Amino acid sequence: MILPLLLLISLLLFPFTPFTAEANDFSGYAELKGFAYSECYDGEPYGAGSGTLFSKWEHRPGEAQLTASLRAEWLTSPQDELSFDPADRRLRRSPLSLRDLWVRLPLAPSHDVEFGRFQLGWGQTDGYSPADAFLPRDLTDPFTDEKLPLWALRMSGQEESFRYQAVLVPVTTPWRLPPLGSRYAPIAAGALPQQTVLREREDDPPVPGFVALRLLATRGDWDLGLWIRTGVRPAPLLQFSLDPALQTGAAPVVSVGRRYAREKAVGVELSRVAGTYVLRAELAGLLSKDAELGDAVIGTASVERGFGDGKLLVTLAANAIDPPVNQTLLFDRALLPALIAAWNQTEPWGDWKLVWTVGLEHMDGVAKGEVGYNMTDTWKITTGGDLPYGSENGALGALKKARRLYLALRRSW
Repeated sequence: MILPLLLLISLLLFPFTPFTAEANDFSGYAELKGFAYSECYDGEPYGAGSGTLFSKWEHRPGEAQLTASLRAEWLTSPQDELSFDPADRRLRRSPLSLRDLWVRLPLAPSHDVEFGRFQLGWGQTDGYSPADAFLPRDLTDPFTDEKLPLWALRMSGQEESFRYQAVLVPVTTPWRLPPLGSRYAPIAAGALPQQTVLREREDDPPVPGFVALRLLATRGDWDLGLWIRTGVRPAPLLQFSLDPALQTGAAPVVSVGRRYAREKAVGVELSRVAGTYVLRAELAGLLSKDAELGDAVIGTASVERGFGDGKLLVTLAANAIDPPVNQTLLFDRALLPALIAAWNQTEPWGDWKLVWTVGLEHMDGVAKGEVGYNMTDTWKITTGGDLPYGSENGALGALKKARRLYLALRRSW
């Protein structure tokens, strides 16, 4: 009860809290959110709620920058006990999480080093990018698809039209999956026998992470890029085993563990502005000696057009190599081939967005819509919905039991 009480107090008191000029380095929000589902699934109710308290601090002494942020969450559905997992390596999402804790220091003009905990994003094709698919994600709520920050060291710089980034990630931050067998489970119906009961094991992910290098250059209207990466793949491979001692009924009871393969990858990217359009393309080769993971050649292409204070983005992504296992068990490749269309717009009164994602192999998908209304400069109300549909053998169709509407109230500062 402590977290929801803190959230309510924050919502009530922040409108009356005086701020000084020195407090401009602080920002954040408090949010209350409610969900209504289309069906009751395996004892899970028709409704759920959550509360979030997020605070961020930024400071710029000279040319350096310091940033720290912390998030506290409360859910009406079962969650872990109040804990602090700064490395984000546990099976379940911690109610208290460290989002940022990094320092950026200048090394020379146009060159700097950054170390600590921060988010990394290299993808050019929004919606799906092989450059970002390697990075850890939190699928606790698969409709939000949140990236996880990394503990890392990054060096970056620029000389005229040439740019570079070198990243060392000494600790693996694994993908976080929702409880298997829940309404949010991303495993398609055809991947396992029907009525299977899953029991998950807490497995320790390997400690070493990955290293990566990215080179970028501008030539006329073209932006060109090359990246390489090698190390532990943070998306797990699920291991299913039958323990005879657990088979007490008609339904098979399967223990599920996680293991992590090593993978090498190289990618190229290309983009340019063509009139009112932005064209982007990426191609990546991913190599692994793991028999279940296998190799992949993933290509993506996207076109973007601006409309006032908004944009329409269409992305097509595909894998030229069939995976050796059911692709929904690989998570980062589960949707391929896929078509993603997203339109978001900022209005004088607020904002709205529409997103349509289609898995082209099973013709399953999800339609998402959201409208936000700015009641004041600091208060905002948002409503929306997520509508997965299609074959349950696809990664998105398997989420039909999670169809929902939601309503959120946010106070920012």
